[in-house]
Amino acid sequence: MPKPAEVLDRDAEWRMLEEIWERARPDLVFAVGRRRVGKSFILSRFARQVDGIYYQATRRTEAEQLAALSRIVGARFQDAALRRGINFPSWEELFAYVTDRAGGNPFLLVLDEFPYLAAAAPALTSIVQSAWDHDWQKTGMKLILSGSYISAMNQLEQIDQPLYGRRTAKLIVNPFGFADAALFMPQYGVRDQLVAYGLFGHLPGHLSLLDAERSLPQNAAAALLSPSGRLVDDAQHMLDAFTSDAHVHYSIIEAIAGGEQTWSGITKRVGRVGGALQRPLQWLEEMQVIARIVPITERNPRRSKRVLYRIIDPYVAFWHRTVIRLVNAGSLGLVEPERLWDEVVGPDLDDIMGPVFEEVCRDFVRRTHRLPFRPIRVGEWWDATSQNQVDVVSMASGGELLVGECKWGRVTAAHLATLRQRANMLAAELAGTTRVHLALFTGRGEADDEVRRAVAEGTVLLITAEDLRDR
Repeated sequence: MPKPAEVLDRDAEWRMLEEIWERARPDLVFAVGRRRVGKSFILSRFARQVDGIYYQATRRTEAEQLAALSRIVGARFQDAALRRGINFPSWEELFAYVTDRAGGNPFLLVLDEFPYLAAAAPALTSIVQSAWDHDWQKTGMKLILSGSYISAMNQLEQIDQPLYGRRTAKLIVNPFGFADAALFMPQYGVRDQLVAYGLFGHLPGHLSLLDAERSLPQNAAAALLSPSGRLVDDAQHMLDAFTSDAHVHYSIIEAIAGGEQTWSGITKRVGRVGGALQRPLQWLEEMQVIARIVPITERNPRRSKRVLYRIIDPYVAFWHRTVIRLVNAGSLGLVEPERLWDEVVGPDLDDIMGPVFEEVCRDFVRRTHRLPFRPIRVGEWWDATSQNQVDVVSMASGGELLVGECKWGRVTAAHLATLRQRANMLAAELAGTTRVHLALFTGRGEADDEVRRAVAEGTVLLITAEDLRDR
């Protein structure tokens, strides 16, 4: 079935939904992804395509949720009584009604933000288990349970939970990489597209705020630096719905955004002993807010002591690095947004974009077919002293390595010399290296004569910002 034009990219996710729909069996699917990642958008559009039922739960009582879903079911099956407010007395009755009306044919029911439903109706997961085990095994029922509360969705699969071992598929809706994010801003040159990605982040719900009629500074001023801007406080409240102890988690995020990426640095900045932060750090990692990074050479990553923590979403990193200082100083609303761009954000762009550009380059290496080999692992490396690091490391099964240096500006002979030295150090730490490929990534597409000669000789690859946009 054709994917609607308003669903940008998401080809793999749409194909997976099509495959689930076409299977001659019932399915119980878990769909997981951060808020504003586009999860609800694609599920609601797919439900419309197959004439199914889509319901997004809210923080209401069980009776209110059951009443709201009863009306939606009534509208789908043109049942006048349900549409006029005669509600199902129980979830069992609702599921039985839908099953009966589907008549054994494939039928899609999407319960979005399912953790809200489960919180309001604690017995609901057991009711779904019973329906799955006894009523749906010989039907074409396709039930998708979706949620942004990733920890709660993961909990559904624990061995002590009613739905353990019953899901037939899991749809993970990931944020956009740079190449897909660029589709939201075709009016910009690649340099501005990268900066927009670094400020607005990788969530479709944020990228869709970019106004094609405005320049990048105008968009940033309106959405990020104005008191009425849509994103001026989103990062400040992104966790409020998921935990009552959010202030500790926000402090951790702010510490990381401020440059404290090690365990000791974070604990010192937050003012808590290490043990008190272990669970919040793990929770933020599970919620896909931060990433725990170790050198690619580590044999046992979970036990490694060489750990750095990074914020995954560029928007969240930018907000906690820059916008929060303007909020705390009372500058938002006092100083014109355009002036804040000119005097605060603009001069700091090179520092903001350095780590963003590095991650964009690593993502390019993961997905491109233009490099010497397809990797089995992609990451980065730093030595035990943290004095030497490599931005991009790609490993192949036969012992080949691609080692890359990322520069937001131009690349020079000095960068190439440093890369060669560090590539040798990295290869020495790895056993079985058979060949090393060197790569320089430049955000400006500029390189000096010596680098150009090395590229012409085939001893180094030069990858520009335009290359990173290839899909």
